[in-house]
Formats: sequence, C-alpha cells, structure tokens
Amino acid sequence: MCSLFACGVTSAVLGAALVVVSCVVSFVVVPDIVDRMIIDEVALVNNTEALERFEEIPFPLSFKIRIFNITNPDAVLAGGVPALNEMGPYVYKLYNRREVEEMDGDIIKYRIRDMFEFDAEASYPHTEDDIVTVVNIPYHGILQMAEKLFPYLMIALSLALNSVFGDHNGPIMTTRVGDFLFDGIPICKNPGIIGGVACDQIRQIGADVKNLVEQEDGSLIFTVVDYKQDNPSEIYEVFRGIEDRSKLGIIKSYNGSSYVDYWVPQRNEAGDTYPGICNMINGTDSAIFPPFVDRDESKYALNLDICRSVELRYQYDTEYNGIPVARFAAHEWFLDNDEGCFCLNVTGGITRENGCLLKGAMELYSCVGALLVLSYPHFLFADFAYRNGVLGMHPNLEEHRIYADLDPYTGTVVRGYKRAQFNIFIRPVTSISATNNLRLTLTPAFWVEEGMSLPDEYADIIKNRLLRSLNLLSIFIPLIISLCAILTVVGLVVIVWSKRRERTDVVATSS
Repeated sequence: MCSLFACGVTSAVLGAALVVVSCVVSFVVVPDIVDRMIIDEVALVNNTEALERFEEIPFPLSFKIRIFNITNPDAVLAGGVPALNEMGPYVYKLYNRREVEEMDGDIIKYRIRDMFEFDAEASYPHTEDDIVTVVNIPYHGILQMAEKLFPYLMIALSLALNSVFGDHNGPIMTTRVGDFLFDGIPICKNPGIIGGVACDQIRQIGADVKNLVEQEDGSLIFTVVDYKQDNPSEIYEVFRGIEDRSKLGIIKSYNGSSYVDYWVPQRNEAGDTYPGICNMINGTDSAIFPPFVDRDESKYALNLDICRSVELRYQYDTEYNGIPVARFAAHEWFLDNDEGCFCLNVTGGITRENGCLLKGAMELYSCVGALLVLSYPHFLFADFAYRNGVLGMHPNLEEHRIYADLDPYTGTVVRGYKRAQFNIFIRPVTSISATNNLRLTLTPAFWVEEGMSLPDEYADIIKNRLLRSLNLLSIFIPLIISLCAILTVVGLVVIVWSKRRERTDVVATSS
C-alpha cells in the first residue's frame, strides 16, 4: 500500500496525464471522428441515403402561385391606377428528380426534371376553374417587341389584333386560372390572311420565349408554368464532396460552361470582353449545401428560372422543429442593379437616366425571351415609383423574401423558400388604339413561391442520428475532463495534506 504522499503524487500525475489525454482526444480525435461521420452522412456516394435523397427528393416540394386580379379594368383602360387583389395561393405538389447520367471521381452529372400536380386540398377554396382578370402578358409583350423590331408593320398589325389574340384581344384579359397557368392562352388560332402575316412575325418574336409554344397547326400557346412540366434541364456537373467536403453540391458547370450568357459581358483594359460577375455560376442548385456552415461566408444558389445565381447572407440563428439552424437570406442587394451588367437596356418603362431599371427590379428579356420584369413579391425593397404605381401592394419581409435555414453541421436545407414576382410594363403602343390611354405602370401579374419545410420524419433523422450524438459528446467530453481534473486536484490536496501532517509529526516529536 502506498504512503499518503505517494498516493497523492500518483493521483495528481495520473489526473494531469488524463486531463491532457482527454483534451487531445476531445479536441483533436473526436472532432475528426465527428467530421468523418458528417461527411459520410452527406457525401454523394453510391448506395447511400444521401445520394438517393439527392436523386429524388422523397417528398414533394410546395409550389404556390398567387395571381394579381385587377378589380378596376375599365378604369385602367381609361388611364387609371390598377387596383390589385391577390388571389390564391394555387398550390401544386412539385416532384423534383435528378436524372444521373454519369459519376466520375468527385463529379456527378445530371439533369433536373420537375413534375407539377395540383393540390386541391391545400388550394381550397381556390380551384383551377377560378376566373381572374389580369394584365395580358402576351398582348403587351408581343406588341411592345413588334413596335421595337417591326415599327413599319404596326398599322397592319393593329388591323389583325382580333384574329391574332381572339377572345383575349386587349391590354387586360379575363381568363380561367388553369388556362393561364398550364392549359394555355391561344394566339394565332385562326389568323386569316392579314393575321397570318402578323403571326409570321410573332413567331419570329416568340422563337426564344419560354412561355410561348408553337402547336402542330402553327398556332401558339402562352402559359405561365407548363413549359417547365416534365421538361429536363441541361446537364449539371456538380462536386460530390468526396475529395473536398467544402465543394459538396457546388456546380462545376452547367450546359458545359461555368458561366451563363444572359447578361452584359464586361471589358478589360485592352477592350476584350469576358463573361463578368453577373454571368458567373456560383453555388449549388439549392438542394444541398456544403457541410460545416461558415456563417461569415455567403451562400449561392443557381436559379435558372431567372438565369442567375442568388446570393444568400447569414442573418441569424433560429430553430426548426427542435433543430438549431442558421438562416441565410437574400435582401435588398439582390435586385439593387449596382453591378450594371444586369441592365439590358431593352425593356422600356420607368427607368433611370441610363436606361436601367430602378432599384428592386430586373429585366428578364435575355432570360425568358419576353419583356417580363422580376421583383420581390409586392415590390419588397423596390423603388416607390414601382410600388406606388399600383394599389394593393403589401410587402412583408418574412412572407416575401428568399431564405434558407441550414443545419450548420450537415448543410441540409431544413426550411427554405424561393420567391419571385413577375411584372410587365403597360403603356401606350404605336398604332394600337386600345393602349392609347394606358398609364405607364409596372404591373404585377403573379408571384411564385417554391420551397419546403422538412417533414417531421426527416427532421427526426437529423435530430436522432446526428444531433443526439453531438449533444451526448457535448455533455460527455466536459464530464470526462472534469473528472480527470478532479482526480488531479484530489491528488494535490492529498500531497499538501500529507506534507502538513509530516511537519506536525516532526514538531510533536521534537517537543
């Protein structure tokens, strides 16, 4: 049996050694194990849940459309301010599938295919048979482009409007919601001789318009969403996160390039052009983000509906269904037009002196082939010249901005919403008498919200498989270190007590 002093020394040395060892294990070995566990959980590796969920999201996303119904159409045609009433939401289940074509090393190649299914229960009391009175997007878009490209044909076109647009001949149209969104608004159905000449020009104008589709009989159909239905994207090349975890989900190229070509190129000092910042493809396709979220770095997501990457910046920490999350959001900078290269100078309307749109709006002509204008819903963050140009705008930060709540460990999108409003300028058009009295106004047509909140069963996976282990470690590690430290302190106390006892015994013996 050891002496009191020897036991104290042993306890102190052993305790100190265990403190050092437990600290090394806790702060060096364990984090590596945790990192490996998280990487194994999220990397896009064959025969894993992560890849399966990436290929086909195991639950439908929510796709909601709200349409701006014009309540005073006669007043608008006479030059009045449009009064708008938001109708909806019209809710669709969006099934999102990635069709993998190749996996080579750290790269996965795939196309995205979307399928929409009307959700009558979530839409109630609204149905696709609702009747709405809305700004006539194809009417304004076609006539304004014709005025720009074929001014010499405007008089002839004015004589053919009835045969070109049929029942929807006018700046404002009343239509069924289902026709507006998916089934289609017919154009050039029975154009006649003069209308046939006009329709030949309209087909040229609409050749690159995503929302206009030519039919077998030569007529055109305009829809808001149907062009996306079951239509695969071009090829994405994306990092799998196997070799470099920080690149998980990051797009290497889309359609063979690391740039899009929709926006104004930039010039260097030598006068040579290059794609520039606005055309850069940054970030992921928004389905996943790299693990170990750095709150000091912006996140980017490519949104091909608007042909650009969207920057999301850290806002604050919050919680979803018991999961701590970091909220990243787009703000006023998204549509501030300060870069300049998003200014196409094609869309005529309420603009700055240099022809660029005011704050909070972006031209979409090069993206969709039509004179549509992008904004946040209800003109959130937009210049008051746009917001006050119509009645019925009620911008709300939480309801109308773009955001993603990320699990800070895995980068999983726990909750997120993409939101966008589509508008068109209404104004007088040369030789078109029906537009003579129109007030120049950026008029909202509809806004969309695409997103998800992680269902409970998948939220439980994050909580049970990962967070519970991390929480146990957060309790277990300090406990082990504390116990080792206590052993060290006990040993030191025993040493001091044994020394004092020896001195007391010596004094007693000498006296």
